[in-house]
Amino acid sequence: MAEMRRARLITIQFSHYCDKARWGLKRAKIEFDEEAHVPMLSWAATLGSGATRTAPALVTGDKVLADSTDILRHADAHGSADPLFPPGNDDAARLEDRFDRVLGPATRRCAYDLVLRMPTSLVGELLGSGAPAWERAIARAAPGVFITMLRRGLRIVPEHVARSRNAVETVFDEVATLLGDDRPYLTGDRFTAADLTFAALAAPMVYPDAYANTALPLDRLSDDVRASVDAHRATPAGQFAMRLYARDRG
Repeated sequence: MAEMRRARLITIQFSHYCDKARWGLKRAKIEFDEEAHVPMLSWAATLGSGATRTAPALVTGDKVLADSTDILRHADAHGSADPLFPPGNDDAARLEDRFDRVLGPATRRCAYDLVLRMPTSLVGELLGSGAPAWERAIARAAPGVFITMLRRGLRIVPEHVARSRNAVETVFDEVATLLGDDRPYLTGDRFTAADLTFAALAAPMVYPDAYANTALPLDRLSDDVRASVDAHRATPAGQFAMRLYARDRG
């Protein structure tokens, strides 16, 4: 009988969507090998695996999953944890989808807007987090190229950044309202995909320790980044995301 191959998770190590997938797989006790890459240099790995250009991509023995939500559902189907999408809990799927479509892109643009203003040497180091040595060398040698491409590709211009900040504030306010009756989790008494997805996709704004481990320590980032993190941690939704990382991330 052929030996069963471990799943392969292709990531950009500090990507919040990748941490969402990583969290779901680890929670379900699904074994995998992570293969991290520099943004854009990751395309060779994701496209080469049969996925799209975006990370994460999970390569299993018989299929390729190129969406973080599909990876969570794979964890439910093949793992050993309580389901993230419990039968009959339509709110979990609805909120997970909203966070995926609205919060994730908004926090990504806001975070990159701040991070790409840091000294280019530090940006190059961040972009190379966890990547192979040759990719790290490229990121550190030519960070300006990556900065220009990321700003263009993510439309990091003032009007789009302002819109993304408003989207983050709107979602944070919605989460605070849901938690207003002192429920422990967004849909009630148990942890679901809604909670995991909110926490993971809010991570660039609140920078919990487990997320910082995929990037750079907060104290090495700029004053502007730290001020933004402090402000978002002070909100009810930010405090909730921090609690989820501390209590449920494992």
